[in-house]
Amino acid sequence: MESDPRQAAAVYRQAQGWKILAEFADLLRLPNVTRQTDDLEVNAAELVRRFEDRGASMEIARLDGAAPVVIGELRTEAPTAVVGVYVHYDGQPVDPDEWTFPPFSATLTTSAGQPVPYPGAGDPIDPEWRIHARGASDDKTPFAALTSALDALAEAGIARTVDLVFLFEGEEESGSPSLDRYLTELAPRLRADVWLLCDGPVHQSRAPQVAFGVRGYCGFDLTFYGPEHEVHSGHYGNWVPNPAFELAVFLAGCKDESGRVTIEGFYDDTAPITDEDRRAIEALPDVEASLMEEIGFAGPEVEGAGYAELLMIPSFNVRGLRAAGVGVEARNVVPSHATTSVDIRLAAGDDPEAMLSRVRAHIEKQGYHLVDDDPGPVDRRTHRRLARLVPTAGYRAARIPMDSPLARVLLDVCSRASHGDVVALPTFGGSIPLYLFEDILGAPVAILPIANHDNNQHAADENIRIANLWYGVDLWSVLLTTDFSSVRDDPVSG
Repeated sequence: MESDPRQAAAVYRQAQGWKILAEFADLLRLPNVTRQTDDLEVNAAELVRRFEDRGASMEIARLDGAAPVVIGELRTEAPTAVVGVYVHYDGQPVDPDEWTFPPFSATLTTSAGQPVPYPGAGDPIDPEWRIHARGASDDKTPFAALTSALDALAEAGIARTVDLVFLFEGEEESGSPSLDRYLTELAPRLRADVWLLCDGPVHQSRAPQVAFGVRGYCGFDLTFYGPEHEVHSGHYGNWVPNPAFELAVFLAGCKDESGRVTIEGFYDDTAPITDEDRRAIEALPDVEASLMEEIGFAGPEVEGAGYAELLMIPSFNVRGLRAAGVGVEARNVVPSHATTSVDIRLAAGDDPEAMLSRVRAHIEKQGYHLVDDDPGPVDRRTHRRLARLVPTAGYRAARIPMDSPLARVLLDVCSRASHGDVVALPTFGGSIPLYLFEDILGAPVAILPIANHDNNQHAADENIRIANLWYGVDLWSVLLTTDFSSVRDDPVSG
């Protein structure tokens, strides 16, 4: 029998790759749009079945007003540690008209984007093929990778060295509003020495990566008010205040020419970049030129700004603007109001409530009177500058030290799984509420991405590259047979 777990995974993929793809496609054909409770229940039941077939003890847990979570465990005889595995099974909403193929058809395509039939037993599989479906990369791939790794190890007779505890969530794409309640309620059953998440993509260079932190999140909608109703721009333009113009001026003033946010205190709580962080950033593959080509823009927001280093500080992003109409809907009016939606990605040390308080103070400092609801006649006739702020509190960032035992173990695991260099990323660009695992479960958390970086996450034509799925099978085969005792024995720094 094969004793090397990575080679055992490769042998299994070679023989059973067609079966892995077929079973994965069946999972992807289950609609999983977040907040669609009936569909999510079907997904949860299917995950229970798949992991019970591999010997795990699984069940569905429910709380009032929340999508179900799937919890479970898979024990072994001589574990070196207990590893928690978090994956979410819900996906972003879809507009089928925007998709090349139906979003839940799990269409297999060539590297040129042409549909091909799924392979049968013995048929060749091109690792550059892709499966297109909602959830293909965000975040059902880890389920296929993990179950296939368990099958590969079982077929090769290789024993696991870790106990597994599972938590599969159905509300991640809705902002995980019930995750804290679930973790608190289920904490005694979710004890682990470390928690691992497989969400997100590998590095843009296609190299495997381990992320040791995520940004936090908060945001707000801000509305500036003008006249009570739209008025004729010819008769009243240049005299009646234009809220769209004033909002644009306000937003432009929120950053200076160097790209730094001008809100007082915006960076005060941000943790300094450590020497270890800086060394990791300097070692990252240089992908900025290729990213600009791929995404389609000529240069960064500020000349000389480094992509990876900017992930280590909080960001201020205008994600939407709305005022009156444009194009065929344009009218010659002064708008009655203008609204922007802003997301702030928080770095380590930043507090979401404190950040939103600074935003509020900044708006007031510009001379705006803030109201809690749409203003009434008295407010409109009393305050020249009138605004409404609707905050989203969000959550803080979370990070573990780059030189921790967990960091060293995971970098070694990924290197052995891929037979190549691994990218160590201090902080992931996206936001995930990892702090809940630290605060409620008392365990360190790291991210082991599997999906290709060009997977159209959250967009139409979401996809997973077969080579990345294969990497996930290899990754979990190695991880499940790794000695995690250094992490278990040093939980504080780990």
